[in-house]
Amino acid sequence: MPLFHLLKHKAVLWPLALINLAGTLYGYYWYEPQLAMSKWYYYPFIPDSPTASLFFTIILFLWIFNRRSRLFEALAFVTLIKYGVWAVVMNALMLNELGTSDAYLTAMALMLMVSHGAMAFQALLYVPLMTFRVKELVLVAIWVLHNDVVDYVLGQWPRYPALAEHIQWIGYGSFWLTGLCLLMGYRLVARDSIDNKFTRT
Repeated sequence: MPLFHLLKHKAVLWPLALINLAGTLYGYYWYEPQLAMSKWYYYPFIPDSPTASLFFTIILFLWIFNRRSRLFEALAFVTLIKYGVWAVVMNALMLNELGTSDAYLTAMALMLMVSHGAMAFQALLYVPLMTFRVKELVLVAIWVLHNDVVDYVLGQWPRYPALAEHIQWIGYGSFWLTGLCLLMGYRLVARDSIDNKFTRT
């Protein structure tokens, strides 16, 4: 399939890896104010979107050098969709709450919607190249569900002041989104590892 081979070509992987690396670094910079006000042990769980793009950046560089990690592929797939979709919805809700009279805020929200939508799109585009199994997906489930607890039970969710009064419903929706992303990972990738095992026997 021409598209499949194109996606694996290093002429595509290299610029995509560098773009994701730049976005990851910018994302961590974006979270600097919240990190500065938080306990150090929350640091790995606060910048959700940059960490998702970091996972994808890692597997892109691994693929470039003909290596792979099933765990990072599973982390990348689930978190790119989870936090990509989450950010699109959150920014759309924020615009609905505040309106579009502030041109800077509107432009920033639209930029975040486009960039985070691209995160989720990348996961779906590259899912044919991923080979994680159920056991990697279980580890990812532990990571992402723990992250949800840190965000919505311990109060470390990304700050959207205009939506703070709706945080309980946002947290509720986020847990369901986690489940949906894990189910997608199972149906699109991990289930094959079980099917192939039974086929061989």
